[in-house]
Amino acid sequence: MPFCTRCQKLSIEHLVNTEILFQPDLPTLKRNAENGCSFCTLCWTALRQSNPEDLIARLLQGKSAWVAGEKWTPTIWLIGLSLMDRSGSGQASIEVSVGKPVLSAGFDGEREEDQNPQPNVNGTLALYETPGQLSRYKLFGRRSTVDQNPDLYLALIRHWLNDCLNNHETCKSPVGKSSGVMPTRVIDVGDTNIAKPPSQARLVYTKGLRERYIALSYCWGPDTSDIFTLDAGTYAVMTSAQGFPVSKLARTHREIIALARALGIRYVWVDALCIIQGDAADWEKESKMMARVYGDSTLTVVAGRSPSSKSGFVTNDINLKGERPPPCQLPVSRESPTSSDTVTVDLRRSREIGPLLERGWCFQERLSAPRAVLFAEEQTAFLCNREQYWEDGWVSRNPWRPKFVQQQPKWITDPKLPLTPAEETLKDWYWMLFHYSQCLLSNPHDIFAAICAVAQQASRTLVGSRYLAGIWEADMVRGLLWRPCYHFQLGPAARTPTTRPKPTRLTKGKGPVIRAPSWSWAAVEGPVAGPSFNPSQVAKYRDPKYPMVRPGGPGGKWSLNDTYGVDTLHMPECELRLLGRAGYALTSKESVKDYLKSKRGRSKVVSARVASHGVLLLEETARAPGSKSASVPWQDSVVGVGFFDDESEKPSVSGVWCLPIVQDLGLILKKNANGKFSRLGWCSVEEESWFQGKPEANISLC
Repeated sequence: MPFCTRCQKLSIEHLVNTEILFQPDLPTLKRNAENGCSFCTLCWTALRQSNPEDLIARLLQGKSAWVAGEKWTPTIWLIGLSLMDRSGSGQASIEVSVGKPVLSAGFDGEREEDQNPQPNVNGTLALYETPGQLSRYKLFGRRSTVDQNPDLYLALIRHWLNDCLNNHETCKSPVGKSSGVMPTRVIDVGDTNIAKPPSQARLVYTKGLRERYIALSYCWGPDTSDIFTLDAGTYAVMTSAQGFPVSKLARTHREIIALARALGIRYVWVDALCIIQGDAADWEKESKMMARVYGDSTLTVVAGRSPSSKSGFVTNDINLKGERPPPCQLPVSRESPTSSDTVTVDLRRSREIGPLLERGWCFQERLSAPRAVLFAEEQTAFLCNREQYWEDGWVSRNPWRPKFVQQQPKWITDPKLPLTPAEETLKDWYWMLFHYSQCLLSNPHDIFAAICAVAQQASRTLVGSRYLAGIWEADMVRGLLWRPCYHFQLGPAARTPTTRPKPTRLTKGKGPVIRAPSWSWAAVEGPVAGPSFNPSQVAKYRDPKYPMVRPGGPGGKWSLNDTYGVDTLHMPECELRLLGRAGYALTSKESVKDYLKSKRGRSKVVSARVASHGVLLLEETARAPGSKSASVPWQDSVVGVGFFDDESEKPSVSGVWCLPIVQDLGLILKKNANGKFSRLGWCSVEEESWFQGKPEANISLC
């Protein structure tokens, strides 16, 4: 596409950390885009993507997008960012701004004539280079799509992998260059040194073989009826000397074999092809080995952009879907128009992983892998112990590798209150639960099986601590105080209420799914979070006076169940024994917000923002006819504020048992016919003295 008159004079050197006036207003930019100017089209699209529709509409009408009467300018400006900065992430970009960007150097809070009020109305374009056209800026960003440099991703993966294996001190280990203990079975893709790859592959038992291999993390998809897998019927042909035709495989399985051959790695592990489908014993045996399967792989390939094994994952067709304008080339300088010294300008590419982000089994696979190549929604990335490298040039610390899953972790903690290795592991464990609880499982009963590998690795640091239905016995007090994010957090996780697990096509029966005891976070579906590990909270939990419960079993045990551990794949029942002071309270229809506004309301935990989810808990005598407390204002009878794990259960409950776990937080329980208790939710403790007056008793929590 051609450039407009203004863009014909534009070059990268004009933009280096300098604001330039680009267009007089947004209508002019829109008109140039509609007339076919490729750079204006990118700028117009970036602004539309980054700002609300009604705001853009106001600017197109010549109206202010800010407070009425506020002085503003309609001019469009450009500024090049990070072009000369080699110390940061390496990602270069151009900001498109309505008004001169307030982030420009020297801005001291007083607006210049051509700067608009904050917040900024802007968009961002990404810069990168193509092979053979390297500019003086030596940008890190690259672009490999089906319509531009389609095979470049292979060169990137080879570079990232070799650099990690040879130069990263935190990633170096015997595992990777030559495998540690290989999985039970792998697919032999054939000799990778020959020019023409064979059309056959073969399933082999490793039996002490120590070679490099690739593990695949992917989503099977909803329809698996005609997918070729390892089962009783295919076992003979897959293990035969001649093997089986690769053409029989689902597209994703064919592509992982082709990728392994291209990278010179002879063996791959794919669950559908290496675990005997329909064999419960083999599934259970192999499922317990996932930490080793992914942890000892040379490389894990994460098919993030693929919704099913039939879709494949290699092809990046973001520019063929008609949703994005194509990139364009800007010269570095207009002084030498014949020069090939150019930079490619494009819309920013998302770093969203894709459909795989939501899958529970894939979550632990990503965490367990010491190095992984990620085929994300719009670009490719490489993640290892040290960092994450994205195709667009972004480099940062890898957030998906907790220390406890690393071979030789370096325990670096907050100097204000250094954490022990066990506390660091628990902190990362609760971080993991926050993300894992947002994932989906085709079979809800897989809730513990799908994080078995992660629990196994955490147990290396939490030595001697039993693992009971997703909570570590050494941290039971803190572990019991998980809370639904829906109650108290902001962001995407807070939009999904927790509910009881529902049946799926893989569960038997139509009744409720009981996959964990009521006190476990696994008893519900939806995002949950554990307690904070900020220094003040850590100090509280170290104080022996802070917990309000203690183990009620013999020998200081929280549970008499000795059968559960990190290798247990299903834990539907487990009884806890607690010594604590529980009291029965009535649920009130009075407003929690009204309570907080009253002189009596002084909650340390409940804010007005989350009050709508809560229910006031009143001491039982508050409504007894003729009682001493009957005439006392209801505000003076509040002992706590309760929150139900499943809010649909709230209307049918008129009273609950409240059990303080620590000084300001506790659980709300129901008493079953057998005298044992089940968790309904959590509560803030508003009247600690009321609970202290209750006798300490042994409580069985199921």
